[in-house]
Amino acid sequence: MARLIDIASAPTTPFEPTNHHTRLVALAGLWEGQTTTWLDPNAPAEESRIEMRVESVLGGRFLRIQYASVIIGKPHAGEMLVAYEKDEQRYSLAWIDSFHTGSALMLSTGTRAPSVDGAISVLGSYAAGDQRWGWRTVIHPHPERLVIEAVNIAPDGTEYPALKTQLARV
Repeated sequence: MARLIDIASAPTTPFEPTNHHTRLVALAGLWEGQTTTWLDPNAPAEESRIEMRVESVLGGRFLRIQYASVIIGKPHAGEMLVAYEKDEQRYSLAWIDSFHTGSALMLSTGTRAPSVDGAISVLGSYAAGDQRWGWRTVIHPHPERLVIEAVNIAPDGTEYPALKTQLARV
């Protein structure tokens, strides 16, 4: 059996990207900026520097976002895998990180198309004790800046800011 040395650049079966895939791939590159995190909606937000690497995966089928920052004075890292699902005609996102998601994988699905301003919005949820909270992630793509926002949604539907990351292309 042949060994796979570089899976990300390995040849794949032919793939016809949609304009949604092309928009995602255009975000590939290195980014850096500031992230603001609200751990408590009634307390001041925490701000820290963030670095992000974004790359196309499997011939443009997916977008991998890897990031590193600091939260509560400790190193923090995570990854997101973003897809535009041709058959479902919607965006989806799988998210893991060393702070927010703990040992869980958060799966989110969303809009069939970007909003008027081009934002991609997906909705997932997570367990908090015996309750389920919602988590909306919104990606605002632009060739030279990238904004990622997240909102916590309480079981009663009340929304609270969770994070806002503002990045510039390096």
